[in-house]
Amino acid sequence: MSVINNPIVRPIQDFVANEYSLSPKPVLFWDTSSVLEILRFPYRKGDLNSYRALNRINGLIQADTIYSVASSLTITEWNDHQENIKLETQESLEKTQHYHNTCIQIINEIFGSAYIVETIHDKGLADNFEVLADSVIARTIFLTTDEIAQPALDRVRLKQPPSKKKPEFKDCAIWETALKLSRDIYAIDPAHHQVFYSVNTEDFIDKSKNPLMFHAILLTEASLSRLHCSYLVEDANANL
Repeated sequence: MSVINNPIVRPIQDFVANEYSLSPKPVLFWDTSSVLEILRFPYRKGDLNSYRALNRINGLIQADTIYSVASSLTITEWNDHQENIKLETQESLEKTQHYHNTCIQIINEIFGSAYIVETIHDKGLADNFEVLADSVIARTIFLTTDEIAQPALDRVRLKQPPSKKKPEFKDCAIWETALKLSRDIYAIDPAHHQVFYSVNTEDFIDKSKNPLMFHAILLTEASLSRLHCSYLVEDANANL
């Protein structure tokens, strides 16, 4: 698939009234960065445990046990960037292989050992993550609403996260869409489970905190409708 064609697009009100209300279940809202992150998973903060968490989330999506949703802005962002990210991931695998081979050869020379060099760039890893991303996207509902434009612009004007560092309208629009969805669901289902998952630590995360956490204003807004915020896939998985 790769390029998103004929996506499932719904207004938030329609999704809540005609889908969620008839079949309530946990909701995972993907920030655009989190969907693209699947393609370069090994080269960010991914490890075996986080890969298992990501696979479990995909399993829940494919089993129709949770709703997978995202802003309609994600469609354009994905189509504009996915090809370059796939190429970068494959190139990174090849560079890793080169450095690994060099290190093994030097180790063998120094210690007289005979470690075997194994290739990784030709094992289809990049293709696997593309298939995983495609399977998520194929079952994701992309949400639209006209109501978030002004609140998003206000965030930019007031320099509120996720627009604290730079005037980032898209991030603000995505956050306001997630809040609107969460509030609408909360109004009919106060016990709902909804997770906002973003790996955009530059704009959503307060790096002055240890451990890292979302900016306080975002957490306060999210708490009003029981929206859980995650920047780690393991945490997103645990709260679904």
